Amino acid sequence: MALPGLLRRRFPEITCGFYFHCPFPSSEFFQMLPVREALLHGVLGADLVVFNHFDYVRHFLNVCTRMLGLESSPSRVEYNGRLISLGICPMGIDPAKYALTPKVEANVEMLKRQQDGMKIIVGVHKLDFCKGIPEMLEAMEYLLQHYPEYRGKVVLYAVVRDAGRTSSLQYRMLSRQINELVGRVNGKFGTAEYCPVRYLKQSIDHDQLVALYNCADVAIVSSIKEGINLQAMEFIAAQKKSCHGVLVYSEFAGCASSFQGALLVNPMHIEQVAASVDTALRMNNTTKRIRHHQLSRYVNTYTSTLWAQRIMSALNEAAATAQEYNRLDKLDTAQLLGYYERSQRRLFLLDYDGTLVNYQSMEELAEPSAALMSCLEDLTADPHNTVYIISGRNKNRLQEWFGHLPRVGLAAEHGYWFRPASKHPFKPNTDSGGDILTGRTSEDSPHTAESTLSTEENPLASSSSSVIGSESAIRERAPWQCMFSDVELEWRDEVESILEHFTERTPGSLLDVKDCCYTWHFRDADPTFGLKQAKDMQLHFDQMLRDLPVGVVMCRIKKYVMIRPWRVNKGRAVSRILEYESETPYFTALDFDFILALGDERTDEDMFDVVQGSNCYTCTVGMKVSRAQYYLEDPDEVLRVLTACTSLMAAERQPLSG
Repeated sequence: MALPGLLRRRFPEITCGFYFHCPFPSSEFFQMLPVREALLHGVLGADLVVFNHFDYVRHFLNVCTRMLGLESSPSRVEYNGRLISLGICPMGIDPAKYALTPKVEANVEMLKRQQDGMKIIVGVHKLDFCKGIPEMLEAMEYLLQHYPEYRGKVVLYAVVRDAGRTSSLQYRMLSRQINELVGRVNGKFGTAEYCPVRYLKQSIDHDQLVALYNCADVAIVSSIKEGINLQAMEFIAAQKKSCHGVLVYSEFAGCASSFQGALLVNPMHIEQVAASVDTALRMNNTTKRIRHHQLSRYVNTYTSTLWAQRIMSALNEAAATAQEYNRLDKLDTAQLLGYYERSQRRLFLLDYDGTLVNYQSMEELAEPSAALMSCLEDLTADPHNTVYIISGRNKNRLQEWFGHLPRVGLAAEHGYWFRPASKHPFKPNTDSGGDILTGRTSEDSPHTAESTLSTEENPLASSSSSVIGSESAIRERAPWQCMFSDVELEWRDEVESILEHFTERTPGSLLDVKDCCYTWHFRDADPTFGLKQAKDMQLHFDQMLRDLPVGVVMCRIKKYVMIRPWRVNKGRAVSRILEYESETPYFTALDFDFILALGDERTDEDMFDVVQGSNCYTCTVGMKVSRAQYYLEDPDEVLRVLTACTSLMAAERQPLSG
């Protein structure tokens, strides 16, 4: 299962299909696997994933939603910016291989002489736990026990191919159980002339197998769980005689719904299996012929040749769909560093969660690492660099983490709050105490006065590099400003009461109340129920707020619903940052000859829309459908790229210091 992902990583443009021959388990069983995510990521490296039955497609989609939070439809899954097609194509056989040849006919005559008019039941299986071999033997025992008229008149050929599996302890135990059951049935009902169970623990010759199928009056498929049983198809194809045999088929095996000509049974219900065998043995020739005709039509239509043709056709179609779908190029780090080295005015616009650090389910666990802090310090040490972190987190949390880095500008709550980078002299409007970006005073904005964090309130702010002169002292105390103090927030009370209602009724959900927006997290709720509640919430607020300048954003990957004013977004935040930088006496926003914008989710798309131009690099984290130009794999790769930029700076300074 991991192979498609490994191939995709090594050869990104490869066309790859994956056929899942065995049943795909439900999410309750799949989530028990310790490597469940790795297996899913591996399978999703393919362009086409094909199953034997629709139930397995449904299980796969459910697992992708619950484990990875992926968006999907009944026939497609969106993953890492790729569209993976899903298909249903049960495997078939080549019926011509089971035709009656002279050698087969000779074996048929020999079998008939050996059995001397006895009814033949056949069960051909591989030695496996899912094949239901013990259940088949128990059903035979029950048949002879409760239908005594069959004693001495019915024989079961149990052909079990172990293929060397007895080297495993579990398979040796299964083999021992089968041996004990065979011995018990033969010991209880056998005589010197009669052996009710002929146990063949070997792979028999093909002609002998076809002859056995041809002579059989009943074939039993007792699988507990199976993708599709090809031995059942072989039995049907080999039935060329006028008096056809009857197929007793497990309802848990693949294509059971298509085998309407068979007698479907629950193999765990031993009495039912025995009763079905009795029905098959008593069935008249007309009914047998009708049932065989239905089964034969399926087997001769859905052959192995057709299966291969359908797989290749679906794979080509999936590859074409993938090519048409929006595909991003991997960021060429060498090219980026070349532009970086030649540039003089550089701007870094960085999202936080999922970009600089891995996304965490608990806010407290998302604290920046020492390596990240060191990288940011090195970036801002270059006077040519201006760095801003634009996050959805509240300003207090960003201040706690980055307040001691005055040269790192901060935009909290998607830009509602703004703390400018102190690289250039910051000149607050001391006369009015107003917002330098909007022109509004602190009296106009009730949030502005309380949001200003002085050096006394945050002692970390004084721990940065040495202060030179009064101008630098002002620069170190750059306060938080409200960038959208004129945004209407009268809708908040009504929205908050509804959000609390959803939170109370969705176990595991969490409501995050911020100054201008609300974020309802359902990451710790049941995946299926949480997603349903999120969809209901989005639909409700879309109707309720349709006449207000308020937007509702749902992110399935990070599992949250956000309600915020339309005007407050990262795109407008970047525009305001560029406005602020153009107001400094040193240069205008147009003087930036290198801009790198990094983000990882839907809210960052607004930022990518604003950052356009030949000198701009927009990059999303994780390959996905995005308006960004490029992608990087994960936050670790983001940190490596930023660290590479700082390494160039160190290389430039080293000759000077020498």
